Amino acid sequence: MKHEWMRLDNAAKIYPLIESDHITTVFRFSTTLYEPIKKDILLKALNNIIHRFPYYKVTLRTGFFWYYLEENKKPLEVHEETEAPCRRINRFDNNGYLFRVLYRDRTISVEFNHILGDGTACLTFLNTLVHQYLTLLGHQVSINEWMKDINSPVDDSEYEDSHSLAGKKYYKTHKQKQKIIKHVFHLKDRLIKQNQFLVTYGIIDAQELSTLAKNYNTSITVLLTSIYLESLFKIQKEQVPKLRKRRPVALQVPVNMRKRLESKSMRNFSLYVIPYLYPDKDYTFEEIIKVVDDFFKENVEIDHLIAQIVQNYKTERTIFVRVLPLILKKIITPFIYKEIGADTFSGTLSNIGMLKLPEDFEQYVERYNFLLGPCPLTKCSGGVIGFKNKVYITFGRSIRIPRVEQLFFQKLVNLGVKVHIESHGGDNL
Repeated sequence: MKHEWMRLDNAAKIYPLIESDHITTVFRFSTTLYEPIKKDILLKALNNIIHRFPYYKVTLRTGFFWYYLEENKKPLEVHEETEAPCRRINRFDNNGYLFRVLYRDRTISVEFNHILGDGTACLTFLNTLVHQYLTLLGHQVSINEWMKDINSPVDDSEYEDSHSLAGKKYYKTHKQKQKIIKHVFHLKDRLIKQNQFLVTYGIIDAQELSTLAKNYNTSITVLLTSIYLESLFKIQKEQVPKLRKRRPVALQVPVNMRKRLESKSMRNFSLYVIPYLYPDKDYTFEEIIKVVDDFFKENVEIDHLIAQIVQNYKTERTIFVRVLPLILKKIITPFIYKEIGADTFSGTLSNIGMLKLPEDFEQYVERYNFLLGPCPLTKCSGGVIGFKNKVYITFGRSIRIPRVEQLFFQKLVNLGVKVHIESHGGDNL
């Protein structure tokens, strides 16, 4: 590692303060090959690539004011998957690492604590690991921008806390406050037990989904966001019969900022837009798409996103936040997170887009999946990734009944899109 220790980036600082068995702050990417995984080769591949990701070869340490990251010199491990996905990564397990590498049958998964980085970072790490694994098996596979050449030098910009750098750069020019919708609707269902997380996979033909989005003159992300919001809207009607007690439904949608602000950071550099529907109106599906489309056009505009970065940066730099001892931050932050974090969205939908890898790489890979970890307030979230000619939509939930998934996939079928469902645990669709 470039230094023996490293500060958490601006976006990462909240995660160790709120993580628990219910809020694990863990997400995962998985790739399924055509041949069973060999544990010894996978471990060797992990050891071969880790020097290229020194910012992940770390463990979390406790300071007086903040947590920080320190170089981890303990051995790496790979584990056969036997438990629920996206469990909390306990610092006293896994030799103190903040990511875990899992395998089962033909599938390799990497689970990241959000402290380390976001979806782009984790997926790049997984692809590099799989590339090295295939190389050790004797396959000739190429590299593209979704993986690292392990023989290339580590660029200093990969360590970059792009949130803070952008916040500092635009501090004086982008001061407008961002509108936040609070006290939104959350599913009323009772949580299942800790360390349980139920998963539903929907597999869709990419061309069918693209054609459907074009028919509505919108993007796939807007289309899927609209379906999710409509599903939540219908569930609230069922769970909250009295109109005066209903709340807005809102969906958190991450936006990758690397191309927007030319960052090469391998840490966190995503923002969130949160389109919403008010509860006192009956929307047609076309009206929902119009609301979401207009919201995206306004809120993913670069000046709007920069203002959000500046607002986050200003919050972290306030004297009160900086001088408050860590022991008090741990007590206060979960309440703040609920108020201005999880209580501002009813669910999350993260779309990575179509993953394009070299043809000689893709021939050994069947599919990818993207799963977001549990949140006890929203109780359900969706991850989307496209690969080859398929789109894989993965819902994870911490409740027994797949309410969102049922309505979501049913809507796609009603719109003429064929959906293949795979469920793991809980009630079936």
